[in-house]
Amino acid sequence: MDVIKYAMQMELDGVKFYEQAARAAPDKLREIFEHLADEERRHFKFFYSLSEGQTDKARKNLISDSLGESKNIFVQMIEQNAQTEFSDEVREVWRQAREIEEKAVAMYTDEAEKENNVTRKDLLWKIAEEERRHIYLIENVLSFLIDPQGFAASQQYASFKSAEGH
Repeated sequence: MDVIKYAMQMELDGVKFYEQAARAAPDKLREIFEHLADEERRHFKFFYSLSEGQTDKARKNLISDSLGESKNIFVQMIEQNAQTEFSDEVREVWRQAREIEEKAVAMYTDEAEKENNVTRKDLLWKIAEEERRHIYLIENVLSFLIDPQGFAASQQYASFKSAEGH
């Protein structure tokens, strides 16, 4: 199996999932899904560059602050009390998003451990870390969706707001 091609397809599947989720999501959650779709597009470009042997170009596709943008949208939503009740269906979509990101982390970590080329190994570790940041965001969104008022008053939320680049 060509792992890079598989990863490219995984990232395209992620784009499709997030775009579909965005179409069905309320305003601010839609924006977060759209940013996650953008992240997956960037990850596709990362793997495409890697498949072409362009490691410098691949590395440039790892530099992004769009997760910070998603975090800002999420904080705005909470602080504006934009919505306080969410359906089980909304929470389920976010659980599915977490599963997608967890599978990506597992695969990229596994591949990094097996990789002999030091540069590619480093890049795989870095993309796995980006996926971990997606999980961190998604887990916080899920906590909010379960208990919006409780989450907004929690230490978890305070830590989330202050976490630089997590």
